[in-house]
Amino acid sequence: MTPDGEPKSLSEITKDMGLNMSDVAAFSGLDESTVFRLWDNVEWLDRVSGRSLQSLMSSIPGIAEYSQAHSVRKRRDVLLGHLRAEGLLVDLEALENSPVPQPHLLNALEAALCIVRGEPTQKTSSFIARFWGREQDRALELVYSDEPGRGILRDPQILRESSIDLAPRLNRKTYSFHSILAVNVISHQVSKVSDGIEADLGTEGPARQTAFTTRGVIMGSLISSNDIELAEKYHRELNATPVYRALEEWAFPTYTRDGRLSSDFTLPSRLSLRNTATEVLREIAVYNDAYFYYLVSTYIPLALNRDLAFGGKLAELIQALELRGIDCQDRRIRQTCNTLVRRLKSIV
Repeated sequence: MTPDGEPKSLSEITKDMGLNMSDVAAFSGLDESTVFRLWDNVEWLDRVSGRSLQSLMSSIPGIAEYSQAHSVRKRRDVLLGHLRAEGLLVDLEALENSPVPQPHLLNALEAALCIVRGEPTQKTSSFIARFWGREQDRALELVYSDEPGRGILRDPQILRESSIDLAPRLNRKTYSFHSILAVNVISHQVSKVSDGIEADLGTEGPARQTAFTTRGVIMGSLISSNDIELAEKYHRELNATPVYRALEEWAFPTYTRDGRLSSDFTLPSRLSLRNTATEVLREIAVYNDAYFYYLVSTYIPLALNRDLAFGGKLAELIQALELRGIDCQDRRIRQTCNTLVRRLKSIV
């Protein structure tokens, strides 16, 4: 078996183990006639039944690994061909060496294909909406990235331009939860790598869809621009606009799957933010000062109203804030951080 899933017959996979056709039949419990039909066929995985495959996987070493690797390889090759036809070339070395699981990356590449094809259909919205989530977002970020060795596409510019074109066309006149999520996902990714989509803060009485898209753009812009004034502006807008506050409270727990995705953007009254706490601690360590300012001024105080124990990680949060706050040059950030730390210490 080759580690990259290159097609191999059943006989080739078992040869190095010294197993012949009768051995495979005996160990797996399959009829020899069944094994015979599969034995020298490199496309045997497409012909074997699910029950027979389970028997082979549970009894013959290497079958399970080959089945997974071959399935991933086959899907990858088809996707690469479709992407190439749209002008997108995949960096195979970056794809294969990425710490993100291959299935997640292939899903992200399929999302890229949907976007560059530019069809504003319900199916497109539904698929892209699935990337509202920590692991999916991480994979999609690599597709939009142009960082050498990290970005999965050799040149993601076509994807970025297609995203800017598609996002407004996914906005449907009738309420669609999937289209709201999809537009947010696309806008957030674009704003992390360019200024092609502007945050529409200040709109009087924004609709939920507009507000959620704006939040996605702001989060991406904070990450890419380190704009402390934008973090302050968002904080003021959130305090003045109930819809921003409600969406902010909903976003993190559903993104990390502490809470269930709900089309009315509500959360249960009692909710432990265990996954959210883990993600926030990670973001404190890796993101810039402007995003850190957003966390300490806006999100963390809001999260404490939902879960005062912060997923059981208050001690870790205090330590992370103290370590990070010391390094901040901006006085506003240090003061806000210190105020939050004092509040947290009064809780512990």
